[in-house]
Amino acid sequence: MPKLEVIDEDRLNDDLLYRYEYLTKFVNFTSNDVALIHGSAKFLGPRVDALVDKVYNKLWEFSCTKQVFFRERNKYDNSNSLNSSLDEYSQSAPQIGMRKSTLKAFIVRLVTKPFDAKMVEEFDRMGRIHTTLGGRTSINVPLIHMNALLGFLQDAIILELFQLRDVSVGKGFNLEGTVSAFAKAITILGDFISRWYEDPRSRGGSTSNSNVVALGAASLAVGAASYIYMRSKGIFG
Repeated sequence: MPKLEVIDEDRLNDDLLYRYEYLTKFVNFTSNDVALIHGSAKFLGPRVDALVDKVYNKLWEFSCTKQVFFRERNKYDNSNSLNSSLDEYSQSAPQIGMRKSTLKAFIVRLVTKPFDAKMVEEFDRMGRIHTTLGGRTSINVPLIHMNALLGFLQDAIILELFQLRDVSVGKGFNLEGTVSAFAKAITILGDFISRWYEDPRSRGGSTSNSNVVALGAASLAVGAASYIYMRSKGIFG
């Protein structure tokens, strides 16, 4: 039996690095996983624009996700976009170009930058900027949409990795390990996003949030399901 590690549950809520370290230990996210994610950059890099487009096409399929951007058009768009209806609102609007660039930059950062204190702060910021509980006065994306987006993003990345398998043969690309690494990283990202949806009055102490647990389980489940499916198709041999 492993030695019991005592976790300071109050500190989990107050210390971002301590929270990150606990999560990495629990899901066994190691320096090897970081290396695998960074190793995928040369394969995923040329596909980032297509990946971002895929994400936004999905967001445009549902009124509840599209209207998040539609409500913000007054701040960023020109008269043509301002006068459009929800159904007419286009991804060619200035706001969407800006937001696509932001998502692209985040994905590039994920596959190129160290998983250090700055990355942890960025993970946390991704939750803070999407809810009024984080101090925003206008944007307030319901957690269900954030969860759905992360699940879709993870699956889209995994599918891109699978499609790259043939071109990466013989180049030292560990597909199985990289899929697992991304599943762990997005699980951790999901936790830092979800924590901003707790009532600030209950964020301290040992109060738990079922949404955090649910998102972590769902994220790992998506990665596991993708792996099992591809294993059944003989992709991993």
